[in-house]
Amino acid sequence: MGDIEHAKMIDFYVPERVVQMFDGPATDISNLWRILGRPVQNGGYISGTIIKPKLGLRPEPFAKAAYQFWLGGDFIKNDEPQGNQIFAPIKKTLPLVYDAMKRAQDETGQAKLFSMNITADDHYEMCARADFALETFGPDADKLAFLVDGYVGGPGMVTTARRQYPSQYL
Repeated sequence: MGDIEHAKMIDFYVPERVVQMFDGPATDISNLWRILGRPVQNGGYISGTIIKPKLGLRPEPFAKAAYQFWLGGDFIKNDEPQGNQIFAPIKKTLPLVYDAMKRAQDETGQAKLFSMNITADDHYEMCARADFALETFGPDADKLAFLVDGYVGGPGMVTTARRQYPSQYL
């Protein structure tokens, strides 16, 4: 690519047979608006942030930051490199985050969303993390999205997550 100084893509075509090989998204923006209690057509802006626990953020400060954001915002995405760090294990962090979400929902009267990174070094661990998250969020599982880092886990992880959890946002 070093010899190409200027390039412009005019068109991009993927044959239908190739498209059919991929599962694609299970949901769209209208479902997010519905979960947030908004009109499903033009439900408005969704305010979100990314919390960066990979820098050493422990479970309690993570949950506190989530709660404070949710008092005015809608959506929190867990940082991609954050999987199950020794300083913030999922089994300790996630229940605190869910409690923060419930408190923010109760206080604001508005639904909140959380995107959890379930990326792992193998498919079984990824599914175990997802199952734990669904169990933790229980009745609010529809407010939980799964993040799979396709670069780290590869396309097989993304496909596994889509097929194992077809009703979750991915």
